[in-house]
Amino acid sequence: MKTRIAPALLLVFGLLASAPAVAQKTTKKKTENVNLFAAGKPAAVTLAVTKANWERLQRNPFIFTEASVIYEGRKLEGAGVRYKGNSTFGGRGPHKSFKVNLGYFGGTKKLHGQSTLNLHHPFKDPSRVREVVSYEVFAEAGIKAPRATHVTLTLSVPGIHDDFNLGVYSLVEQVDKKFLGAHYSDNDGDLFKIEGVGDPFGESRQRRRGGQRQPYEGFISKEGSARGPALSYLLEAVRRGDDGDLEKHLDVESFLHWLAANHILANLDSYTGMGHNGYIYAFEKNHFTFIPWDMNEAFGKFTYGRSQAQMEGLDIFRPFIRNKALIDRVLGNKSWRTLYLEKVRSLMKGACSEKNIIAKIQAANKRIGAAVRAEEQPEHPLAEFDGSLDTGGRGIAGFATRRARFIHRQLADKGAVADFLAKGPQRGESFDERREPGRGRPAFPFPRRGRPDDEPERRDDDRRPGRRP
Repeated sequence: MKTRIAPALLLVFGLLASAPAVAQKTTKKKTENVNLFAAGKPAAVTLAVTKANWERLQRNPFIFTEASVIYEGRKLEGAGVRYKGNSTFGGRGPHKSFKVNLGYFGGTKKLHGQSTLNLHHPFKDPSRVREVVSYEVFAEAGIKAPRATHVTLTLSVPGIHDDFNLGVYSLVEQVDKKFLGAHYSDNDGDLFKIEGVGDPFGESRQRRRGGQRQPYEGFISKEGSARGPALSYLLEAVRRGDDGDLEKHLDVESFLHWLAANHILANLDSYTGMGHNGYIYAFEKNHFTFIPWDMNEAFGKFTYGRSQAQMEGLDIFRPFIRNKALIDRVLGNKSWRTLYLEKVRSLMKGACSEKNIIAKIQAANKRIGAAVRAEEQPEHPLAEFDGSLDTGGRGIAGFATRRARFIHRQLADKGAVADFLAKGPQRGESFDERREPGRGRPAFPFPRRGRPDDEPERRDDDRRPGRRP
């Protein structure tokens, strides 16, 4: 009798002793594995700002001011908030994009592993899904890109914006050391943001200021060396080196992969069009790769003066607007042109296929439908949001459908393919560019009113107040 009871008691005591440890481990694991960018019902985010700090933000829109952040009921004090963006800064009233640095004023440093929240307003996008779907497509294509999801953003400013529902925003992952460490073998290389207008890789970007030449104009140092030698090696290879030199300092295959996907998505608000947006990162010593950024005007929303039909028909054999030095150099090599076309064909059968993109648009639309209908003062008519799913309409689904079919027709044109492989892309302006109305350098998309970050070096400056220049 005793021999039977003893083992049973030992088993019970063993289970009781181990239960708390198991529960603690499970709870810890659950907390650490929360993914802010998981697809699903949009999380509720509130920016709470005092009246005095809100007025300070209006006077200095690109300088951090103190705020609190409430994420799904969890309040984080001591954060810094400022406006961000170019064209999105022109949004109506408080509908603008925000950057939140959670520890800027000594508050909680991170929220589920993220220290920065990029809250992007769907400016000019009735579907609200362009940015999120674009990053999903890049990720599925195997391109290292930030994660993104949807949130609902509420603004709480006593007496000015009392719990005002700004609506559906995109939450986009910050490209920082945490991002780099998750995607590359190291995170201590040189990271630069491409900023400005034109072609920062070309000789024409060099100007004289105060008698000194500025060879890196158009690049903002974000991590690593400030204007370090890695960038100078790349620029020298683009401007004066041979293909061997270029291959030493550029991951050509990943660049062509990005170029193909970016052009399929008709994103001219990038290096291929305006000549800005995106990051370049020197991993493995001085070897650069491209990282996409600012996809809110993909799927033909940034037109550069073109009609929607012209955007749908962007030439896959000429993946740029105006000549771009880096693209000229890479596509000047026949073997690299061949690789570029292989990337286009592969993407059109996989991540960038009509079927896959439409499925992603539909899924994102379904996730945010209820939140869009709850917006207090939507910037876009609800009919345009509903129409974004119509593959025969003028919304994002219709654009994606017609764009995919146009590219397939181009790829099926054996003569055009042979001509591209033999000669490379057409140089100079195309006939359509010469005849279209409003061509030339577009007007700057935001008012130039002495913004604090007019100088590129001060854009996206996340340093603490005591360290500001």
